Amino acid sequence: MKKPVLFRITNNLGLGGVQRRLDSLLPRLTRFYQVHVVTYRDKGLFFDQLSQKGVHCHFVPLKNKWDLAGIYKLVQLLKKYKADIVHTHSLGGNISGILAAVLAKVPVRVAQVHVSKLHWYAKTYFHRKKQALEENLIHLFFTHKILFVSQEAKEYFLDKTVGLEKKCMVLHNGIEFPAEIPWQLPRELRNYQRKKIIGFVGRLAQGKGLRLFLRFAQDVLQRSNEYVFVIIGPGQLEFWAQKIPKPFKKNILLLGPKRDVFPYYKVMDLLFFGSKPGIEGMPGVVLEAASMGLPILARQTKPLQEIKQFYTRIAFIQESKTPLENLEHALNLPFDSGQKFKEHFSIEAMVERTVKLYDSLCA
Repeated sequence: MKKPVLFRITNNLGLGGVQRRLDSLLPRLTRFYQVHVVTYRDKGLFFDQLSQKGVHCHFVPLKNKWDLAGIYKLVQLLKKYKADIVHTHSLGGNISGILAAVLAKVPVRVAQVHVSKLHWYAKTYFHRKKQALEENLIHLFFTHKILFVSQEAKEYFLDKTVGLEKKCMVLHNGIEFPAEIPWQLPRELRNYQRKKIIGFVGRLAQGKGLRLFLRFAQDVLQRSNEYVFVIIGPGQLEFWAQKIPKPFKKNILLLGPKRDVFPYYKVMDLLFFGSKPGIEGMPGVVLEAASMGLPILARQTKPLQEIKQFYTRIAFIQESKTPLENLEHALNLPFDSGQKFKEHFSIEAMVERTVKLYDSLCA
């Protein structure tokens, strides 16, 4: 029996949270569908990697959301492979991809939103209102289902749009739990085997809480010499290196991006997660750290509260406590077996949720 043809449309397949989820998910969906992925900004690291895992990868450049020439090429591609399902990601994909799917007469059209406040990303208020209106109209007339990675993202989206309540649903991410990883200090940390390792993982970008992490680390290091703080992720490394005062450079380490971050989670004693409210949809970094059983110290946000229903080793920063007191409290959180978390947030559970959704829409 011929498998249905699934197209996922996203802006790039670089080293980001959405892209990591796609790298884990799409090869598993090839059991049920002929899976294609289209990028329109850049190819990215996972483009060739997915090609080797049985996913058909295409690059169709789009200058902007309304690039008619690019959308026409996308229509031709969908027609060529007789797409049955198109599933788009983020603002650009949701507009260009859904329009192309309509013009190609694709029977099932699904859109996805990965963040809340940053989904409409224009610099001015009126431009953001325009983006929201454009997307609202596209979904109102052409989209069958709009997926959200968290309840907060869904609520924010519905607050800024009209007429879409029945089309919206939360579909939690799943992650690929790594095979057993031996405990071995990475090369950069071999001089710190007597220290407790506190990690920051994520893009070094605005809103992610790196300034908070640096202030927090300096305050702790002034009171205790038991810790080393490590920063892992892509971004303006030279800029952030200059933000670390000389007396602290020995114990605040900027390690840059890592293709495989799990060996670093393995040796960490705690993950510090400082993203501001509204910045993250469903933070993959927290899911990854939870899968390794790490205690997590974080700013209080709704997605973190959502995760805490499944994983109890999350402590929220309390302003009434010093950074060191907050850190010690989080490090002493009771053990959580992670069973409830793994049952809900495994990549296998996400595959099951996704296939169930597609089947219901195809029916």
